[in-house]
Amino acid sequence: MPVPAQACYRQRMLHEVPPADRPRLRPLFVTLPGLHGVVDAALDGGMGAAYADDVDNPAVAVIELDFDIFTAAASPAAAASTPAAAEEAVRRLRPGASILTAGPEWEALLSGVWGKRLGTRTRVAFSPGEWTAGELQALIDAPGPDFAVRRIKLPDVARFAALEDSLVCNFASLEDFADRGVGFGIDHEGRFVSGCSSFAISPHSLEFEIQTHSDFRNRGLAAATAAAMIAYCLENGLTPCWDAHNETSARLAERIGFTKPAPYTAYFLSEDG
Repeated sequence: MPVPAQACYRQRMLHEVPPADRPRLRPLFVTLPGLHGVVDAALDGGMGAAYADDVDNPAVAVIELDFDIFTAAASPAAAASTPAAAEEAVRRLRPGASILTAGPEWEALLSGVWGKRLGTRTRVAFSPGEWTAGELQALIDAPGPDFAVRRIKLPDVARFAALEDSLVCNFASLEDFADRGVGFGIDHEGRFVSGCSSFAISPHSLEFEIQTHSDFRNRGLAAATAAAMIAYCLENGLTPCWDAHNETSARLAERIGFTKPAPYTAYFLSEDG
């Protein structure tokens, strides 16, 4: 006798996938439209958490990393063949999350589960540009000597995080960020007023996070810290990844040389029903 889908959900069709086994989930995520550095960090860098219905032959998987959650299926048929796992993946979603899916077949299930709480927003994925060392250095130097960019070390991390927690939030601790993460900041009169960090990092890519204090915007500070991070990526064989969540971020990406803007639709859940 078939087991009802809701009963399957209660039996937890999705199971946590240890970091060593996460690369097996890669085929389910290859068609995601953006945040590729975050996906790399989860699958190849051991950041966040990953869940799947079957590690050896997965049809449904979820990546959770701070506010971003990604759901994927290898194909519409694969998702349809495991309805309980697909429903569990959707019910895992948290309010405020940005939700990316590997295909439009997820929209009906998302809407069916969450109803009016489900909304959409436009993000823009970018590709790396072609930078010269001179171009990057010019951006780094542009704000002037009072706003020098420097690499974030362990003694700096707490003040760096005070600018905005999103600069370090995907790491287990400040020490973990200093050990595994990368950050560049502008320290002005004892406080960091702009910074660029590895929102997510893997052995081959780095997803950018940029923050600038509201009193110091439009001075080239964000571009300077981003240029320092691009230079770091190029020197260390990492692909710089930029995914804009608003027009300001998209304009900055184009200004500093990222290319091929590709808008796409992401979903999110509102806090209230």
